[in-house]
Amino acid sequence: MANAVYLYRGKAKLNSWARWMVSRTMKQNKNNLISVVGKTGSGKTLSAISICEIMSKLDGVPFNVKEHVVFTLKELMDLINSGKLRRGSKIVCDEFQCSISAREFQSKANKVFNYVLSTFRHLNLTLFFCTPFETLLDKNTRKLFHARFETMSINKNNQTCRIKPRFLEYSDFKAEPYRKQMYIFFKDDKGNNKSRQLFWWDIPRPSKENEEIYEKMKVDFTTRLNKNISLELANERSLADEHTEKIVDRKPLTDKQDKVMKVLANIKESNRYEVASKKLGISLSSIHKNKKLAEKKGYTLEEFKENDD
Repeated sequence: MANAVYLYRGKAKLNSWARWMVSRTMKQNKNNLISVVGKTGSGKTLSAISICEIMSKLDGVPFNVKEHVVFTLKELMDLINSGKLRRGSKIVCDEFQCSISAREFQSKANKVFNYVLSTFRHLNLTLFFCTPFETLLDKNTRKLFHARFETMSINKNNQTCRIKPRFLEYSDFKAEPYRKQMYIFFKDDKGNNKSRQLFWWDIPRPSKENEEIYEKMKVDFTTRLNKNISLELANERSLADEHTEKIVDRKPLTDKQDKVMKVLANIKESNRYEVASKKLGISLSSIHKNKKLAEKKGYTLEEFKENDD
């Protein structure tokens, strides 16, 4: 069974996971599809941006927050098809599910990620998919991911976010993937061969410039999203108001229709039509006819009932 492995010729260095991802895109003709999972506010997106900065220093491929952080599936597809990406480019997808309903998101995301996988192979890209819940993607789509980074805690003293990185391997006989730690092989100070498993990765905070750019982009996106939601709600409200207006906008009753409805509504006897006929001095057929005409205009007897003292 496969493992995430990184070999050092000499001593071990920092950021082995970043080196492993760079090796896949720049040397092995592969891609990286990584889910970054954690609660809201746990540092998912900023950690992904920081990892992209680290990888850029290793492979020399620029990472531009303004261009490479996307907030919707459409923005992702537009970026992939823009022709601006090159081998080793990194993309951060920031909680796509915020922009559309869960059901619609899952349907569209499945199509996009299946397309992405086929195109990534020759583009050799790295994509970080930040989400609070992996279940927003269906099981078959989740199988496309190579690794899972889970945010665990934020250390405010040294400005780092601790993540639990795991390599994913799927089996036909197991519903859930095997989540494997990375093994690194290196030499100690005496030149002896050593190996170690990596349980955690403490990600430094991204550069102040990139963090500020991202935060502004996030505010702009959220503002646009809130405006769109408000417009949708206003449209629904206007449709409801139109419906109400149609109900309220009734033709006025004639004097005779008004009298018939008022008298009928306030007669408690079982033979109300006969009683109304005598009170108003008109025939039974006229009582029935005027009541029917009033009801066609949208009026009911309930509206004409007088409250008992």
